[in-house]
Formats: sequence, C-alpha cells, structure tokens
Amino acid sequence: MSFLGNSTQDTRSPYEVAILVVPKYSQLSLSALVEPLRMANTMAGRKLYTWTLFSPGGGPVRSSSDLSLAIENDIYELAVCDALFVVASYDVFSQITPRVLAVLRRLARAGTFMGALDAGGYFLAEAGLLDGCRATTHWDGLEDFRHRYRRIETVSDRYVFDGQRATTSGSLPSFDFTLEFIRRRDGLAIAGAVSGNFIYDHPRPGSEPQSVISISHLRDRNPKIAAVLKLMETRMQDPLDTPELALAVGWSERTFLRRFRKAMNMTPQVYYRALRLDAGKRLLENSGLSIEEIAIACGFKTRGAFTRAFRKKYGRTPSDHRNEREA
Repeated sequence: MSFLGNSTQDTRSPYEVAILVVPKYSQLSLSALVEPLRMANTMAGRKLYTWTLFSPGGGPVRSSSDLSLAIENDIYELAVCDALFVVASYDVFSQITPRVLAVLRRLARAGTFMGALDAGGYFLAEAGLLDGCRATTHWDGLEDFRHRYRRIETVSDRYVFDGQRATTSGSLPSFDFTLEFIRRRDGLAIAGAVSGNFIYDHPRPGSEPQSVISISHLRDRNPKIAAVLKLMETRMQDPLDTPELALAVGWSERTFLRRFRKAMNMTPQVYYRALRLDAGKRLLENSGLSIEEIAIACGFKTRGAFTRAFRKKYGRTPSDHRNEREA
C-alpha cells in the first residue's frame, strides 16, 4: 500500500508499524508516535494501524526517566512490516550495533518505510539509509550530525519527510510528525479528528525551524525580540554586532538596547555570547569536532578566545570539560 495514499476504504488491511525502542529512549517521543495512531483507530472506528514494540534481543528497556518498558519482541526476528520507527534519545552509539544496522538495511531493501524519532536518525544514518536525503535531529546534535554524515542534507526542520524516509528533531515535533503521517495516509478528516481529540489546535509544520530556546511566549508580547533571538540562533558562526541586530528589527540602537534589557534582563551581547558558549559546550559533549572547529562554529576567531570565554563561564577549559565527560 502506498504511504502517500489517502484512501479510507474499509477493505484496507491495517498498516503494520514496528517500533524499535532502545535504552534511554524518551517516553514522550514513544507516546508521540503511538498515541496518535491509537486515536486514529478510535476516530475511524476500526484498525487503521497496528503497532508492535521491539528491542535488540527482546526484553525490557529503560527510558531516560528510568521507567521500565516491558518488551517481548526481538528486532532481530522481525521479518516484515509496513513501517519501522527507531525511537532513541541518549547514548545512541552504545546502542548502534552491526546486527541492528543489518536489520534496518534488510527492511529498507524490502521497501519498508523507515522513520526515526529524536536521535533515532543516527541509526538510519549509520546504516547508510539517509544518504542523499534531507534529514533532521535534535538541535543539540545538528552540527555533529552534519559533520559526521556529509552525504546527508542536514536541516534544522522540526521534522522531515523524504520519500520512504522520515526523521524528527525531538519529542513534541514527533507528535506533529505523526499527525502528518496520518494525514498523508488517511486524509485530513482523520488527522484533524485526532488532533482535536487531544485538544491540539495548532499543529506545526515540519519545515518550521527548531529553536534552541522556546520563544513562543515572546511571539505575541514582543515579536521583535523573538525575531532577534531567532536571528542570533541562525548566526552563531558569524555573530552580528548590536547595531546590526537593531537594524534587523527596525529600531535605533538605543531603543533596541533598552527593550532587550527589559525583556531578557541582560544586554544583547551578554545573551548572544552565552548562547554561543552553550552551543560550544554541547558540541564538546556530543560531537567529534576539534576544539578549533567548535570555536569557529560558535563565532570565536581563535581557540584561545573560545577557551578564555568558556573558562570564565564554566570554570574550566574546553579540554578539561571534554576530558571529564569522557572519563
């Protein structure tokens, strides 16, 4: 059955979804996939979808919140399904094994729709299943993902469909993704009924870029400050100075400084530097980039400048921070 089909004829067989759940997964990401599928069945009055949970080797899996999920099905024994979704969040490289990758490749060759939630995209990428595709992952891993997988067009979208592949950037975007998944297969009426039943009035499109911090609370009250924060996020490597930020929103520099301080309780450049240093800290923790590469990616001209700013904020050097994390 075509994934893009919108037919709702009662003669259709349920769409069989396999879900690979690995340790330290996000319970919210898993629910963001399963609950809309369950509600789609309820709204349709019949089984549009079935789903089965799998783990590597079979057996219970603990979530990132230390909840134990009882799973009896072994992913290595999965023969066929319509779609496979990988749900992963933390410590993914300890979960990626040659046996798991072999299963993913075998299912992909059989024409299975392959999806990944949150950090699950690393599994598909390591299997070579995203080569030549657009893909996303959580913002704290975007630069690492882009650096590791040069054959993938890494984007900051909330979620991405690309042919028989799909990736999401995190837990809540996965809910929007599942609604769109349902809409493409079963039509707007079913997807809208699912959204309405969860009292979710404003699903967000996949093409909307991720935000490092949530600025939704500012959009209505102070849209220009929200626009500046978003601009800062997109200009990490080549940061703008205060006059350029003021010009971007049509304010004088004096007005911009006053209104930014009132909204954020700090100056624009203090906030901007903290944002860039936080991005550098995440890259030290989650990427294989050198410290020089991280410094440049975060808008510091030299490793020394990055090291001084990092030590002032965090009380240790970037090298010490990385070594402590790896110990």
